Amino acid sequence: MPTVEVIAMNLLGAASYAAGAYVAVQYVLPKVKAIAAEVLHYPKTADALVFLLSVLVYIAAAQGIITKVLGLGFTGVNYISIVTPAIEVVNGLVPVVRTLLIGLGIVLLAERVRLKA
Repeated sequence: MPTVEVIAMNLLGAASYAAGAYVAVQYVLPKVKAIAAEVLHYPKTADALVFLLSVLVYIAAAQGIITKVLGLGFTGVNYISIVTPAIEVVNGLVPVVRTLLIGLGIVLLAERVRLKA
């Protein structure tokens, strides 16, 4: 049986993951969208970029929340680990998204250099 301290710390940790994801999606990503729309000159591309980033934020938050909930040590809570493989599959897309963002940056840089010349 976990102690009250372990329960409190894990629940507070899970709540902080949820709060961080909320702040990122509600306040930070709209600013990223505004900047991306201005820089890219393509609003649909900025929308897609922000959507990908919000999915990554939600997946990271879900993974952290599941880790904290599993840290509670209750037997019934262990059933939540069923969704872990799905999160790992989506987490496997992180390198693809990173490569996509790097490629987008290179294309933007090449476009800026071409416009200056």
